[in-house]
Amino acid sequence: LKTQLFMALIKLIRENGWTQSQAAKELKVSAPRMSNLFKGYLEKFSIDTLMEMLVRIGYKLDADFNPQNTENPLVLNLKKAMV
Repeated sequence: LKTQLFMALIKLIRENGWTQSQAAKELKVSAPRMSNLFKGYLEKFSIDTLMEMLVRIGYKLDADFNPQNTENPLVLNLKKAMV
């Protein structure tokens, strides 16, 4: 889950064309914190923190769990939040 959230954040940052500095401002985190994200230091981030970052830039996360699906029991869908 943490890896999927991380990948979604990095993808959105790149799609917006943000530098690390711009991303830090948009996500309301420090520059060193953003550097840790870009370097892939996932152990420095909780799942809650990564989810908060997504919410700050206008996204929400829908999760579907199907225990019968042994290949992929948890499916995450990132959606632009309605304002």
